Amino acid sequence: MLSEGEERGPGLPPGRGRPGPSPFDPRPGGKDLRRYADEHGWAGKLAIASVSVRWSEIVGPQIAEHAVIESFEVGRLTIRASSSSWAQQLRLLMPTIERSVTEELGGSAVEIRVLGPAGPTWRHGRFGAARGGRGPRDTYG
Repeated sequence: MLSEGEERGPGLPPGRGRPGPSPFDPRPGGKDLRRYADEHGWAGKLAIASVSVRWSEIVGPQIAEHAVIESFEVGRLTIRASSSSWAQQLRLLMPTIERSVTEELGGSAVEIRVLGPAGPTWRHGRFGAARGGRGPRDTYG
């Protein structure tokens, strides 16, 4: 309460003697969002998604040019290489890539799987392919 000589600050409601934090003041939502993500089990997926967003910064522009993240799950990252030779090169560089990704995730271990290039799809039309067909008779990758 205000005594006789004190003035209330401009815009303050009756009963509030001086400015200060109240439950109605705006506050940053980072803690609340983190808690909400933890409660719903999204924390791991959000961490892996952050790796996918910053992929070229984590592994470098040359590797990022030839390797893209195809899918991610909690604890597993799947990378698609641009060619078979780059897939082999990525497998050789795997300890370095895993170390960089693990540091980005704050020490959480992640399994990284490297896939070669995808061959073209031979499915056309509504039904895809005829049953019992022998396919395009060629190999890719």
